[in-house]
Amino acid sequence: KQWYQRRVAITAGRHRMTENYSVPRNFKLLQELEDGEKGVGDGSLSWGLEKDDDMSLTHWNATIIGPPRCPFENRIYQLHIEAGPDYPSTAPKIRFRTRIIVNFVTSSGQVDLKTVLPRGWNSKMTIKDALKGIWTHMQKAKGVGHQPNDGVMF
Repeated sequence: KQWYQRRVAITAGRHRMTENYSVPRNFKLLQELEDGEKGVGDGSLSWGLEKDDDMSLTHWNATIIGPPRCPFENRIYQLHIEAGPDYPSTAPKIRFRTRIIVNFVTSSGQVDLKTVLPRGWNSKMTIKDALKGIWTHMQKAKGVGHQPNDGVMF
């Protein structure tokens, strides 16, 4: 089983202790799945399992609605996310399925998370954090020219 480390600060009187504990990978992913199903946020991001019977919680779908006042405004983008066996210690692999032309996405749709998460990935981050980073970079994109027609896929 995969585990990830968490630090907890415990205050007892005047003394503060810090304790590490581990949570199984699937517990973290189940919480992320629940958050995605609840529709946490403003509705511009959504995520969930690609197949309901994926007991490994590895393959996910996500949708990003393009941010306002940018070339991606009101467009709907489909993405594939792979939370590998070392997730959350290792960042998920994220790939656009819907064609997009922007500097942090390769010609095959792969997202460069090092660009969209300037402070890097850490095990406390979530799929939502990665998607929010992508959305934010879409909003800030400069010099982006004409985009493919809606619905064109990689």
